[in-house]
Amino acid sequence: MVVVMVQSRMRWVRRLMVGVAMAALAATSPANAQRIRPIVDAQQQHGSRPHIDVVFVLDATGSMGDEIEPVKQHIWNIANQIAAGNPRPELRVGLVVYRDRGDAEPTRMVALTGDLDRMHSALMGVTAQGGGDYPEDVDAGLALALHEMNWGERSARMVFLVGDAPAQRYPEHDHNGLVRYAADHQIEVSTIECSGLDARGRSEFAAIARHTHGMMTALTYAQDQQMADGRTQTILRQGGQVFVSDRRLTEEERNEGADVLSRRGLARPARAAEVAMAEGAGRSGRGGAPAPAATNNITSVITRRVQSRASAMGVAY
Repeated sequence: MVVVMVQSRMRWVRRLMVGVAMAALAATSPANAQRIRPIVDAQQQHGSRPHIDVVFVLDATGSMGDEIEPVKQHIWNIANQIAAGNPRPELRVGLVVYRDRGDAEPTRMVALTGDLDRMHSALMGVTAQGGGDYPEDVDAGLALALHEMNWGERSARMVFLVGDAPAQRYPEHDHNGLVRYAADHQIEVSTIECSGLDARGRSEFAAIARHTHGMMTALTYAQDQQMADGRTQTILRQGGQVFVSDRRLTEEERNEGADVLSRRGLARPARAAEVAMAEGAGRSGRGGAPAPAATNNITSVITRRVQSRASAMGVAY
């Protein structure tokens, strides 16, 4: 009799558990699941998406037009390539423009934002102008980026310092102190050498990148040149060196940089006569026609570096 009562009670408990399970399934029917799942997915996505803050610190003096224009025109392309990873990074972009004291607009800052329309409008308002003596107020640009920018607490923090002149030393800014501050606050400063940067500037840019765990790279400037026999070569300038490709390089190849192309056997150091010819090509084309415009790989340099940082955070490209 006791055994029968126990078995009866166990059957009742099983029926109760089945009823609870069926009620739970009903609560998560397709209609209810449509209401619940987006909330869960959004929470999971928000928790797993890496946050990346990128600030461009641009020398905007008159000699920098060729470097500023590609960033202005391709900001969407840069952002889209960075966002193409899985999981999709949450990207914000900020801007600091610097020139030198005495210029009409020595500095300008645009706070970090995920609104790329706003950033594009801000970039379109930047023109290369001013300057005079060679050094520029690099430290003023760095100070704004490091101290005044609205960095995210849990974001990867990246600065791209883009310039063609060394820092003008002013007593208000402690250059070494700025570099230490960046390192202490995990702000990676990558420096991009533009055409015309001298040995002192290269040394400064290299030290900034080294002490903040960034990279230093020299832009590659590419220009096609038609030869007497009808062939087209591509002339490459990078960091004071001149390279030649014996055929016309594709846009993708140009973006790799002259040093990479040289290692791959797609470019070689220019001979003395070719350097002289390249200098002439920079001033005019064949028969006195305008020379083909030189392009540079600034947008691909920035994109690859941010993608590399995102990859270290678990993003797959």
